[in-house]
Amino acid sequence: MMPPFTSDESNSTMTGKILVVDESATSRIVMKVQLSSSFPKVHLAANGQEALEIASRERPDLVVISDALVDFPAADLCRRLRQSSGTAQSTLVVMIGEADRSRRSRLLAAGADDLFARTQPEALLLARLRCLIRARGTEEEMSLRDSTSRAFGLAEAPAAFEQPGTVALITQRSAAALDWHQALTRLSRHDFRPYPISEALRWFQTGGGADVIAIDLDSTTRKSVIRLVVELRSRTATRHSEILLITGDHGNPVLADALDHGANAVMSFGFDPREALLRMETLIRRKQGADRMRRRLQDGLRDSVTDALTGLYNRRYAEPYLERLAEDSRTSGRPFAVVLADIDHFKAVNDAHGHPAGDAVLMVVADLLRDNLRARDLVARFGGEEFLIVMPDTGAAEARIVADRLRKRLAEAPIAVPGRDERIGITISMGACVETLKHDGPVPALVERMIDRADRALYAAKNAGRNAVAMAPSEAAD
Repeated sequence: MMPPFTSDESNSTMTGKILVVDESATSRIVMKVQLSSSFPKVHLAANGQEALEIASRERPDLVVISDALVDFPAADLCRRLRQSSGTAQSTLVVMIGEADRSRRSRLLAAGADDLFARTQPEALLLARLRCLIRARGTEEEMSLRDSTSRAFGLAEAPAAFEQPGTVALITQRSAAALDWHQALTRLSRHDFRPYPISEALRWFQTGGGADVIAIDLDSTTRKSVIRLVVELRSRTATRHSEILLITGDHGNPVLADALDHGANAVMSFGFDPREALLRMETLIRRKQGADRMRRRLQDGLRDSVTDALTGLYNRRYAEPYLERLAEDSRTSGRPFAVVLADIDHFKAVNDAHGHPAGDAVLMVVADLLRDNLRARDLVARFGGEEFLIVMPDTGAAEARIVADRLRKRLAEAPIAVPGRDERIGITISMGACVETLKHDGPVPALVERMIDRADRALYAAKNAGRNAVAMAPSEAAD
């Protein structure tokens, strides 16, 4: 969900192409005048066939369709636009009069994203269009991020699996709450939960959530509605919930404000269970799809910077982290330590006991290092049996003490491995470099030099007989 628009944003020009389809020249002109102040590209079509030709050429982001077309019933035009590759993802809005319930349901089932009353105020028309454009933009951005992550191998694309959704029904009318709940439950497998507004606020404040939150405007004061919408958008559990406003009054003055504060959709012909269910299922699919993409992005990012075996950060994360720390050191003058640690005779463990034993050793060493350092210190698996430790605000004397303590603790704790009754004794060698960066020049090169100095100190520890700590000399002594 995008943040709510401020009053300045509400009056600003929106991006995107709009196609208006209406056989009445007067209606087309009026609509263009209403839209031109907010949308820079408004195309006009006098009938359904012309609309298809323009849509194929222009690929509009949003199509506003009159329900009174002679050559094309609005439902048929919606289906044709949905079947075309150029407009399959376009937002489709149908302008209708007091259409009967079954006709509204047919239009939604044919692919219309929303139904607008012809008699609604201009401010509400623009607020609803802004809301639809924001929703489409958010979906496109999430889809782009998701596909980019998968292109880099950071996330898989599992098959979509729609789960039953949770819908909160908020109304002060107890009879309506019961009727809505019973009607929707008979038609659907989703979980519908009725609340009066005061109880809903308490529920959401304690962390309760829902995929869709349907609010009965006709039983609720303007102040309560706006407060509820703002609360929902400010809380983690409901920040991404879809908010559906239900009213029988096309001109309800609360609608435009509620949309600009973060509501998502309007049902302005009063409650009808079949129409409500169609709208709610669209919102549930949108919410669950966005949730899946967010999870894949988070999982992909975590997997891309984490070593799967040990759970430590990997080199891909550690090097940029070290660069940021080095830049901070150059600015603040505070020292930091870089330690490279390597398990002694690790190849012999694998050769003698197999790779499961080697994996067990790596996991134990990772846990020991992580559990015996400060929360602010970084431990990363740097490759194979090598680990990187980074300690901010740490001088040479402290770095040596910490490294030697880690070395001793590992040497004193033989490791249990799969398939062996006795434990394996493991030691580790460590090379440390401590620096306060005062040099000019690119930070990546300075960091690379520090790692190289720590690596040379590590080899000095290995050459000294292993199970040892060696400190790199200062750069002045190199």
